[in-house]
Amino acid sequence: MKNIVKSPEEDADASSPFSRLPDEIILQIVNKLIDLKALCFCYLVSKQLSSIVLQVDTISFTSSVIDPNIPDKNTISDVAPSRPRPTEVSSFFGESFLSAKGFLNKFKGVKSLYIELPSVGHRAIDNRCLFKWKVKFGKKSVSFIFLSPNSICDKDGFYLNGNGDAEEDVELTSDLIKKKFAISIWCMEDVMAWYIMFLHLLDNLPMLESVSITDSGRRGRFSLNGEKLSEVKQWWLHPPLEPRKELLGIPNTVSKCYIPVLKLPVSGYMMKGIFCALMESKNLDGEIDGLLNSEDGFDDKEEAAYTEAMKEILEKHRGLMD
Repeated sequence: MKNIVKSPEEDADASSPFSRLPDEIILQIVNKLIDLKALCFCYLVSKQLSSIVLQVDTISFTSSVIDPNIPDKNTISDVAPSRPRPTEVSSFFGESFLSAKGFLNKFKGVKSLYIELPSVGHRAIDNRCLFKWKVKFGKKSVSFIFLSPNSICDKDGFYLNGNGDAEEDVELTSDLIKKKFAISIWCMEDVMAWYIMFLHLLDNLPMLESVSITDSGRRGRFSLNGEKLSEVKQWWLHPPLEPRKELLGIPNTVSKCYIPVLKLPVSGYMMKGIFCALMESKNLDGEIDGLLNSEDGFDDKEEAAYTEAMKEILEKHRGLMD
């Protein structure tokens, strides 16, 4: 009788404690890990575990701020070496992010995905600068609003963040307005890169049901789920004869305004020294209303105040925008 010689990898699999557990139990365990890097470590343990790891349905990934000009060695890059990517995606995320994205593409059954990317702070923006943004994408359309107050205080006059000096609260210098406008452009560029990255992920993650992408500073969030995600899948994965790039909406109108003081009737908060920028596609056809829906909920009262302020400006002060 011929002896069957096992490879070292097969011997390691057989001696692993996991080999005594049913695959279903192991999958329940690794499904609770969620973190992509932790899943990567598990993937490298054995052939048995690697095949189970790729069946998880929920993944979270946080990309650190890395200088893309400096080689970045990490575990994930050993599993999925990075390949050339579109410049819109790889402009500042570095090799760590690109290799993680390559590893992520292996998870064909993932349903929920959360990604946290470097904040615009990587561009040496003062972290004390207050701002948040919201975005809505559609087929051949995009709307993006950026709001940056100099300070926020509650109805009792307590400053939640920012500058508490009453004189400096109200007045913004022309240089500061230009700086905030530049930040709004940078944020929009980042969000467009996120969206392009998300669309390319759809090519490899057919089971995806929910996706949320945010920045490390929690300045804004792009998320899609349910029916809206299904609609995007339909027009992106089954496009007409026109090139895919023609399906993307690019902001082609920009308007901005400055409001010294804005009182928010619902929350009772007051914002001072507000700079607001609105970037839209010309063919938006009234979709701006959906930009500020609250279906995702709010992380905190401050985020709710920003959303209320955006609504107030769009409904009552849009005439100030030029």
